[in-house]
Amino acid sequence: MSTARARPWFSSPAALLLAVLTLTACVYWPGLSGGYLFDDFPNIVENDAVHVTTLEARDWQQAALASPSADLRRPLAMLSYAANYYFTGSDPRPMKLCNLAIHLLNGLLLWAVLGKVLRLWNERRAQPLPQSTLHNAALGLTAAWLLCPINISSVLYVVQRMESLAQVFVLAGLLVYLHGRERMLRGQTGVLRCAAGLALGAVLGLGCKESSVLLPVYAFLLELTLLRFAGAEPGAGRKLWTIYVLLLFLPTAAGLAWLLPRTLPAAAYASRPFTLEQRLLTETRILLDYVRWTLLPLPQQLGFYHDDIALSRGWLSPPATLASALLIGASWMAAAICRRRLPLLALGIGWYFAAHLLTATVIPLELVFEHRNYFASVGLLLAAGALILEIPPGLPLLRWSIPLLGLTLFATGTVARSIAWGNPVRFAYGEALEHPASPRANYELGRTLAITSGYRPDSKLITPALQAFERASRLSGGDASSLAGMIIVASHMHQPVPAEWWQELSRRLAAQPPSAEDISGLLSLSECQRKGDCDANPQPLLSAFLAALGHPHPSARLLGIYGGFAANQLGDYTLAERSFAEAATMSPRSAGFRLDLARVLLLEGKQAQALQALDALDPRSLSRDEEQQVKRIRSGAGPH
Repeated sequence: MSTARARPWFSSPAALLLAVLTLTACVYWPGLSGGYLFDDFPNIVENDAVHVTTLEARDWQQAALASPSADLRRPLAMLSYAANYYFTGSDPRPMKLCNLAIHLLNGLLLWAVLGKVLRLWNERRAQPLPQSTLHNAALGLTAAWLLCPINISSVLYVVQRMESLAQVFVLAGLLVYLHGRERMLRGQTGVLRCAAGLALGAVLGLGCKESSVLLPVYAFLLELTLLRFAGAEPGAGRKLWTIYVLLLFLPTAAGLAWLLPRTLPAAAYASRPFTLEQRLLTETRILLDYVRWTLLPLPQQLGFYHDDIALSRGWLSPPATLASALLIGASWMAAAICRRRLPLLALGIGWYFAAHLLTATVIPLELVFEHRNYFASVGLLLAAGALILEIPPGLPLLRWSIPLLGLTLFATGTVARSIAWGNPVRFAYGEALEHPASPRANYELGRTLAITSGYRPDSKLITPALQAFERASRLSGGDASSLAGMIIVASHMHQPVPAEWWQELSRRLAAQPPSAEDISGLLSLSECQRKGDCDANPQPLLSAFLAALGHPHPSARLLGIYGGFAANQLGDYTLAERSFAEAATMSPRSAGFRLDLARVLLLEGKQAQALQALDALDPRSLSRDEEQQVKRIRSGAGPH
């Protein structure tokens, strides 16, 4: 009688998974020492509402609704930032460490999802593979995804916790859905589990980011390619179709009815340097760029800033646009043709394109960010893994060498990027070196060097900082923020600011509606002069403001900044009152504009109107600091 040979504990699936998670943590560890970037500032660093220091319920409620990024406010993500701040303050390292923990949790969930997907796939094969092969495949795909260099910004870019946290609920929802489907295939009841997985996963994920609404799409593609609405439970197919009518088709119709009138008009793209047509054409090339960056991550191609990608202005401008569209169409056809014979390949292709339904279509977002591939990379890796699994068993060297080479490439690429992310100056230099045509990369280099220099005239960093700003200002697509940076550096050191810099700043602001970076540049200039860090020079700054405000429908943020400039630097309270009032009307949920309006009204001697402005505030929506401001203003206004 023979006995099965015991498997060493260190080769068990659990031990190997722990090793993969540990390796991932080690690879990302050098990047935890880096600083904040880009959208981290408005969402976290400069967002007082998430700087929670008490356990008062109202403060946490304020934090939950403090996102400037979306109408849905993303309360779960914002609460997580507030929790980080409550326990560890504004230090970015604990913020990034929390992101890493979420990434590892997603790795665990993905491993479980892939295990079920591969098992269901194997049961339908004419020649099933050994269980050890399935375990290795699930672990290898999970490791590849955890170590994939394109996902680094979803971990080390703090604000993209919104994306990674949303995917916790997406992956958990898929796991529950697959558990329900396994029960249905065995003849047990599972339809309620399926519905609950999709509904709860999508709704809870919405508390982090809107990308979670794609969860039912991912599950539907599972049915089209792998499960095919089968089930031993009576009426399984009909019940599943009912779920998709209620949770996918009807919400999609309602969403499109709400979305399209807001995104199709040309006015929706007024603040973007591209039209809807140019966006859709350019995204065909970007979608194929994402494929290259995911599966063959070369250092010179990856980067945080990709604003150096040229717009597609026609099918042949550049010619790669048409070629990309044809390749995308061919991949869709291939997925449809092979969905029965190679369902995993079809599923991977479907998941990749489905993950970009929100970010690569009609919504007027920026064109490209690597973190948009956090789930999409699962699809690409699954498609690649499906092809590797089809390699005949008689070619074991080929079957093992490709995954090992891929994992080695991914791990070394991610650790190299992580080391760069861990030092702000090294990161800024690396981005500008790898993307010399990127205005943002050069601007960020100038900003980082200027801040690091402390604006000391004798610092060796001042000259390269100005050079970086100048490069950014000359590049195609460069906005006004680089000129604002040049002016701030020179003025901070009390050096003469060339008149042509101010003139060019106004010209660019007049040429097209100001971007968020342009508005931040104006704010920095205004604050620098107000605080006395820069030489006072209000007249050319006034010209710059008027150029930015000359476009239709200026933003509430721009109007609020202009109101502060009018009150503090111009001493024109009437103009400040008008600006704050318009900003408060445009953004009624923002108490700050109405508080600023009340202060200016007091300065004008209009106590009754100041009190009316305060009466319009909802006391329940005020933070503790805002409540104190209201008390001080009421005290200054005298009896009602």
